[in-house]
Amino acid sequence: MDQATAVFIPAQAEVEEVWPRDGQVLIRGVVAGGGPWEDGELVVRSRESAGSELRLPTAGGGSRFEASISLDELAAACSGAEQTWDLHLKLPGRAGMLRLGRHLDDIVGKKRIFTYPAQAVAGMWIEPYYTVKDNLSIACSREAS
Repeated sequence: MDQATAVFIPAQAEVEEVWPRDGQVLIRGVVAGGGPWEDGELVVRSRESAGSELRLPTAGGGSRFEASISLDELAAACSGAEQTWDLHLKLPGRAGMLRLGRHLDDIVGKKRIFTYPAQAVAGMWIEPYYTVKDNLSIACSREAS
């Protein structure tokens, strides 16, 4: 008789929906393997400017989360002509953060498959996208004059 082997899978912030419109990006998802929780934060962290981040409240609870990023606020935080922001979920009582991504489906290479519309805000184009590792990020670039 074969014995079942337990496999530890770390918690993941799994993105289910991305809605970029009306000057915001709305993100809905689920925490897979993280247990129930409440009052998380969406942390939007710049790759280029160390220490530059936005912390936004999440709605939901249990294992679900929803967060909205104001593009006016994000554009105001952009310091360069181009800037990339990585998205993380901070759960209460848990060390570290979970990177937002989409990994539990059977679609590999989302960067080439999923595209979202860019929105013009405060002289910038702001566009969510999936990275080569199927994580969710947001690209900001100044409009050409």
